[in-house]
Amino acid sequence: MTPDPAALPGLVASEMHARGQRRPDRNGFATALAVRALRHRSQAAPPAMLDVLERCRSAQGGFGFWPQGLRPHWAPPLPDDADDTAIMALELYLAGRLTRHEARRTACRRIGTRRIADLPALRPPWLRTGVFATWSRSAGGQDMVDCTVITNVLALLTATGLAGIPGAGESLDLLDRALDWAGDDEARASSLSPFYPDAAEWLLALDHAAAMDVRGMAARRDRVRRTPWGHAALQRGAEPGHAICSSPYGLAVWRSPPLCAVRSGPAVA
Repeated sequence: MTPDPAALPGLVASEMHARGQRRPDRNGFATALAVRALRHRSQAAPPAMLDVLERCRSAQGGFGFWPQGLRPHWAPPLPDDADDTAIMALELYLAGRLTRHEARRTACRRIGTRRIADLPALRPPWLRTGVFATWSRSAGGQDMVDCTVITNVLALLTATGLAGIPGAGESLDLLDRALDWAGDDEARASSLSPFYPDAAEWLLALDHAAAMDVRGMAARRDRVRRTPWGHAALQRGAEPGHAICSSPYGLAVWRSPPLCAVRSGPAVA
């Protein structure tokens, strides 16, 4: 039986684009980013949107891209991942749906225990060991490292008083190394986040992390804004055709005009 997203009100609509095809999708990731955008404008998210995020929690305690039982038939099964876990757990915590203890436990068990132990032989110079892995698979080993994911993880850790756990310092160092390597080169900057096809999403994540008082993040955000590729990033992130995320290096891309509409809405005084 095909899952019916309409059975869960509050899901934010998006589209998946791959190989010339477009498929409608409603997922927890776009919904979580909309909740974040509303919070930035001092607006409370509707309870139904927070219900969506709670439904994205797996039996293992982390969070995934789709609510449980609502993965589309065309999508492969995916494990929990650090990005969805960081974004959703933080919004649920700030909304009072998770206690501080629950949020810290989730961060430690589903993110903190999974760090990069080995690096591929062929790799860019900014990669390093000790940083947080993207997927919630077994600890150690190799995994794809994504600077936007790392930034979202650091926001959760700081907000829950876990900024000093192992991996946090290494992850901050990785962001600095990545910025040094990318410089003003937009192609290099885009490669820093394989699950985000537009570097605008990294700048949005840096801005959010700075608002969460992550150490040194305001300076990193300002450094990105001064680059040619970062200069217009905030404007791109609110355009209807903006790509909000992707499979590795853009083979499948998600766009969400409703999310971009929330982002570009008027600020609340």
